Amino acid sequence: MDRELRKHFLNLLIYSSLNTQQLNYLGEQIDNSFNLYRESGFGDTIPIPRQSAAKILVNYFTAEEDIVNLFTTLLVNQGKRFYNSELRLNGDEDLIKFLAKKKWVFDNQVFQFFRDPFFENEINVLKSIRIIDLRKKDEIDSLLKKIEDVTKTLGDKDLEWSVNLRLYDLDREISQLIRKIIGMLLVRQNLQPITFDIFTCLKELAINASKANYKQLFDKLVTTPEGIDANKNYSLFLKRFKEEIAENGNRNLIKLAQQKDRYINITFQSTNQGIGVWVTNSQNITAVEKKAILKKLGYKKTDIFAYADDKNSEGAGLGIGLVLSLLRIYSDEDIPLKVVFYPNFIKIGFFLDRSLTAARLQEKLETQKEQN
Repeated sequence: MDRELRKHFLNLLIYSSLNTQQLNYLGEQIDNSFNLYRESGFGDTIPIPRQSAAKILVNYFTAEEDIVNLFTTLLVNQGKRFYNSELRLNGDEDLIKFLAKKKWVFDNQVFQFFRDPFFENEINVLKSIRIIDLRKKDEIDSLLKKIEDVTKTLGDKDLEWSVNLRLYDLDREISQLIRKIIGMLLVRQNLQPITFDIFTCLKELAINASKANYKQLFDKLVTTPEGIDANKNYSLFLKRFKEEIAENGNRNLIKLAQQKDRYINITFQSTNQGIGVWVTNSQNITAVEKKAILKKLGYKKTDIFAYADDKNSEGAGLGIGLVLSLLRIYSDEDIPLKVVFYPNFIKIGFFLDRSLTAARLQEKLETQKEQN
């Protein structure tokens, strides 16, 4: 575990004056077999000073994820009775900022940290076309030609590259461009047979991201002036939003996105280890929608928040079940689709390990051959 993180967390425990019983109780929340007195080696009859108890706790939980979970438990219970006294934290904001530098992002609506695994490689054979702005679509044909030309110059081992698309929404032309890029992404990895599956995943994520932008704009520019508060009456807001879609499709919503320049980014990344695809929108979503997404992704329900009713989940995770079912063909992760809630935007996407995906693809092809 990072020594500096360990030091920060230890200081938080000491400065917050958690007593020995609270520290023991905290450890039990993460590992029910933890016993501070046993770990001390002195048994349960000799009092343990709280600073010594804090060091024992930190020495026991050595994984970075464990420290994050311990800290999350403290944040959830701040201001409440925690074992035998009220919990008051000192230095928690500093630790949140430190964790952010290590790509652990805290969301105070669902009281959870999310690890951001999505980073672009700086080494990029395709740097000349790395950022493709599709908010004006008059260059799509030339971009397609340019991608085809660059692809021809890539060798079989040219795996380190990334491309970023910026757009308001998907349409037929943009979808065609995206399929070209996915094909280029996969052919160098010898994974071209999964092009359709990856495109399907990306399409669902992009639609969700665009819709999230639309809903924020619709709330701000349409329903709020009508006197409907989405935070207080989400069901009524959702009803109005569905009515807009039913009557006009996304025609009016795209105009709002263009007026306010609310776009999404789609990033494709190829590395020696595998492939990554993620979507970033340009604003946040409501707590109700966050909870709906976490429920669909399979995060375990906890006492810190109640999951949203399914009737409120439209536009906040629709299609995620399909994406998960496809990704689980090629991944061993319990939750292969990752989400990160930043204060002003959201990232959602996935990485597929090259070797494992190739093995799973071979199994899939052999099964299909046997069935035929």
